[in-house]
Amino acid sequence: MLLPVTLIAASLFAAAGDSPSAYLAAARKALELRNIQEAKKQLGLALQANPQMAEAWLMLAGAEIENGETGPAIEHYQHALRLAPESFTGHYDLALAYLHERKLTEARHELEYAVKLDPRQPDAAYNLGMVLLELRDAGGAVKSLRGARAIQPDRPDIAFNLIRAELASGDWAGARKARESSSPSFAADAAWQASVGKLFLESGHPQDAVPALRQAFQLQPAAVEVRDLLASAYVQSRQPDLALALIPVANTADEHFLRGSALLVERRVSEAESEAASALSEKPQEPQYLLLGARVQQTEGHQDAAVELLRRAAEQAPESAEPYYSMAVSYYFEHRYEQSRDALAQSLKRSPDAPGSLFLFAVTLVNQGNNREAEKYLQRAIALQPDNSRYWLHLGTVRFRNGNAAAAREAFLRAVQLKPDYALPHYELGKLLAHSDARTALEELQKAVTYEPGLAQAYYQLSRVAAALGQKEKSEQALATFNRLKKHEEGEERTLTEDVNGELQHP
Repeated sequence: MLLPVTLIAASLFAAAGDSPSAYLAAARKALELRNIQEAKKQLGLALQANPQMAEAWLMLAGAEIENGETGPAIEHYQHALRLAPESFTGHYDLALAYLHERKLTEARHELEYAVKLDPRQPDAAYNLGMVLLELRDAGGAVKSLRGARAIQPDRPDIAFNLIRAELASGDWAGARKARESSSPSFAADAAWQASVGKLFLESGHPQDAVPALRQAFQLQPAAVEVRDLLASAYVQSRQPDLALALIPVANTADEHFLRGSALLVERRVSEAESEAASALSEKPQEPQYLLLGARVQQTEGHQDAAVELLRRAAEQAPESAEPYYSMAVSYYFEHRYEQSRDALAQSLKRSPDAPGSLFLFAVTLVNQGNNREAEKYLQRAIALQPDNSRYWLHLGTVRFRNGNAAAAREAFLRAVQLKPDYALPHYELGKLLAHSDARTALEELQKAVTYEPGLAQAYYQLSRVAAALGQKEKSEQALATFNRLKKHEEGEERTLTEDVNGELQHP
């Protein structure tokens, strides 16, 4: 929300005589009485007597803003600034006039100059941050809003939009830190807590939405909207039991939907199907209910039925990317990779920065042997979600297939750093190092079978590396375990496919 235009500026120049000063005084009195026309008349007389009075030009522009005359006001602010170029009030009020006309670039320039003139004015820093957000300069918005919060740390709008800017800039850790540092100041503000929780939820960080939404719900236990947001955050953060406890019995379509989503996460598929059917019976064209029904069908392996529901969802929500992404998942499960990419193209058209869509696009390319093109899509996905260890794992496998072992090793190491108990990167790293660094390879392979004892092919590689190091007993034990689990030739691609399927699971 923009702040009111300042109508009465501090005196910039001494009056050039009694008459101009009297006119200014009369104009101020008229403005206090909300008599805009009289104020403009008195200001006109003052400027006839002394056209160099910047203060009179500023007051005239402010009166014109009050009267809805933004065009003339902008011209008069500009004239005042030619007379007094270092006027904070002039630059700030001109910026607000530009914002009224949706001239964001011009407003940004004026606000930047105003902040430079007086860095201790929180309103200027705040509005600059908001303009930069609209101009998609999230990094600049973060800097400006941090400055505003340093001046007024207890202002809820500043605190909220700083979190919003951190998320928009991709700095999830910074957004979490901003929430944690601000929450004590607004611990009793249910609306602020709910808004922040919703912001994290819609930004794809449900685990950080939970604390704020839980606090809001504790403050307002009768608020159904907050309860439903909290239940959704529980589902998306893989805490379905808490969502079900929050809504023990469904009485509305939304409650059926939330319970069905939670039950699907728990793999109680028949119960989830019943809840989805109940939701759709009340609102058969609701896109999110159709999506839930489709996900149930996907889980049961009924991909054609899922696609039909998703087509209906796409018709009801033509600008939504999610129905097309879910269609792509169904096609992928049926190995219909070209159709999967067609659906993903529609999804990415609507949401170009969706890392999940980019990842699945890459996977379909890999499955058809186009590893070089797949690497480009994986790199785009990682740029958007650099903390996803699974993306790094698959980037490593693609790089290895492309003959770039050094780059593959870097990707596997990054996957391990992000998730040390993730078995597959340890396995791939051990396999890669088997011929160049057998001892490190042995360590990585041992970690792989520790974290995933059923990973058959890791035992096969472990047997080979142990034999190369002269550890005959360990080699024989590993080979025996491998033979007991399954043949090496059957395991490699299937394990990677199962890993991809884990990424495609929906709450």
